[in-house]
Amino acid sequence: MKALSLAAFVLLAACHPAAEAPKQITLTSQSITLPVETATLPAEILSVNCAACHSPEMILSQPKLKPEQWQAEVTKMRGAYKASIDEKDDAKIIAALLALPNQK
Repeated sequence: MKALSLAAFVLLAACHPAAEAPKQITLTSQSITLPVETATLPAEILSVNCAACHSPEMILSQPKLKPEQWQAEVTKMRGAYKASIDEKDDAKIIAALLALPNQK
């Protein structure tokens, strides 16, 4: 029985692939140059609540939305993306978004 166990062990060991040497990984540093920010937001409430994640250019280029659509966006940012937007500021934010040149 011992001989059979030893034979099984030798057979299994022969089937097991040899341990491979660890692969060498080389990391390189990369850099990018971001464009210079030229746009400014006309309302501080947008700078405080929106510009932490969105560039002014992005905010200023949004399609024209109705107040209820902007409310849905603000609610989504707070819920889905955990934006620290105080609900009491919603009306001010929406009014500022509606007053943007691209919204008129």
